[in-house]
Amino acid sequence: MGICQETIHLLGGFPVAFIRRVAGGEDAGDTIVFVHGFGSAKEHFRYAFDSPSLEGFPLIATDLVGFGRSRGPEDFGYSMEEQGKVVLQILERLEIRRFHLCAHSMGGLVAMCMAEKVRDRVLSLVNMEGNLTPEDCTISGRVAGLTGEEFAEDGRRRLEETLRKAGADDTSMSEYAETFAAASTTALYMSSVHTVADSSTPLVGRLSRIKNVCFIYGEKNRGVYPGEALLRAAGIPLFYIPGAGHAMATENPGELYRVIRAFIDGLQ
Repeated sequence: MGICQETIHLLGGFPVAFIRRVAGGEDAGDTIVFVHGFGSAKEHFRYAFDSPSLEGFPLIATDLVGFGRSRGPEDFGYSMEEQGKVVLQILERLEIRRFHLCAHSMGGLVAMCMAEKVRDRVLSLVNMEGNLTPEDCTISGRVAGLTGEEFAEDGRRRLEETLRKAGADDTSMSEYAETFAAASTTALYMSSVHTVADSSTPLVGRLSRIKNVCFIYGEKNRGVYPGEALLRAAGIPLFYIPGAGHAMATENPGELYRVIRAFIDGLQ
């Protein structure tokens, strides 16, 4: 079950994906699709491809437009809905009809848009500290607080310097600093604006209307964000990954993918 990397030409851009195909996987109903967050890239989910918990599942992790090695056309708007449409086009190109969504941070917004658009095709949505309220917009909020010109002229440089300094004592932050630096300036700024706008009102109501949904926090963030209480009140299953914060897919991937597998198995 090897991993291949494919360049997929859509919208005049070049979305790039990690793909694991499984023998006998013509019926790709159990495909797991990973959607990364703000300033991140498909590599954030690299440990999924070696995880014993996910053995037997076809897997896809793609760079969103403007992140990682993906770039889009000049008129791409970087809204969460537009990003979701591109991911859906990739799945169409790969002839994947039904799938599980596993989304992190800003990717949770993208995944919600996807699930709302093609409800009959989404088997479940695992939301990993996705944006639910304004308090979730940490780095994206800082970027959106600037004008586009301010971010391009000096704001990006100062933020990247802050991330690199934080990465000196934190491996996950060091990796984040690298993927942040690889993203396009337009993608970073416009995505932050859309993320903050979409999170301006609590999104738990939208999330609760999606079938088979759960929410995962890093244990270090238990009780930190107001969305947690809203999720509990809405009856959405909550899970916590020990020894991890926001970057749970790199801080404790073994436990994260064990929890995801258990959730998916529990749906059957």
